[in-house]
Amino acid sequence: MHQQVRVVPALSDPNLAQLLDVLAAAEVNLVAAGGGNIELGDEFAFVPSEGQEKKAMDALVEARYKPRLLDADVDYKLCWLTDVPGQLLGCVQEATTENLSKGRVVKDILIGIVPDEKGRIGVQVYSVDKESGSMAS
Repeated sequence: MHQQVRVVPALSDPNLAQLLDVLAAAEVNLVAAGGGNIELGDEFAFVPSEGQEKKAMDALVEARYKPRLLDADVDYKLCWLTDVPGQLLGCVQEATTENLSKGRVVKDILIGIVPDEKGRIGVQVYSVDKESGSMAS
């Protein structure tokens, strides 16, 4: 299962390119990436290739970042989409339904760039507590 990593790309001034350089130097391949307001203090979300999660986390920690490794069963809704209209809608509707009972709302989505062996694209719907509006720490 591809795990999502979230990290604020700031050691002093936010700099996404600097963070990506750390991952590239560690030869971490990204299969999905996303986020919003990334250089305004919010998190950059990415998914390393299967089995490279520890490598990504270690490289970021060594460079003094504070990454969080998320768990699909707890932290976000994982859907596998095919090239058919309405697939993303169905995924978001499922996440919204699950969120209602937990007092959560969708914060952002991360869409994969590399299809799996069945030709599906992974989508991760990240939700946060409705009151806080953010899970970043």
